[in-house]
Amino acid sequence: MSQISRDEVARLAKLARLALTDHEVDNFAGQLDAILGYVSQIQAVDVTDVSPTGNPLKSVNVTRPDVVEACLTQDEALAEAPAAAEGRFAVPQILGEAE
Repeated sequence: MSQISRDEVARLAKLARLALTDHEVDNFAGQLDAILGYVSQIQAVDVTDVSPTGNPLKSVNVTRPDVVEACLTQDEALAEAPAAAEGRFAVPQILGEAE
């Protein structure tokens, strides 16, 4: 039985703003269904006697120390912006678009 339908793939593509052809939707539906099948197999494994590990390798901090340095002022940062409003970068709204 399929775990993800063609319609669900098309809806996810729309939410991700991907323009997929019918062939691509069919292709991705098959691939995603196979991935979900493998995830189901992994979830079925009994791990009651396995201790959890976040990382099997020794953690090493490879970051440099924080050093306070001079930075741009708000006006300097906004000076190169294509548009600014009320002391912030102005960008077009995309989340409120009609479906």
